[in-house]
Amino acid sequence: MHSLRITSDRVDLVDEIDGAPTELPAVLSLLEMPLTVAKRQAAADFERSYLVRVMEQARGSVSEGARRSGLDRTNFRRLLQRHGLR
Repeated sequence: MHSLRITSDRVDLVDEIDGAPTELPAVLSLLEMPLTVAKRQAAADFERSYLVRVMEQARGSVSEGARRSGLDRTNFRRLLQRHGLR
């Protein structure tokens, strides 16, 4: 699994297994996208990563994940499905 690490001067793809950042041309292509498209992609990437971490902390419990995220269970489950996590 990979995630984006965005700082003021670079975009790194971070390997979530060993935490090693690697610069990736495909990730840098975000900078070549129109702003609205790049924001939508970055938000979707963040949302998925957030859901994965919440579900890890909740030990797979949707109810607990929803509670931790501050969402009702129905909307939380819908987000999991949208990102292919359930």
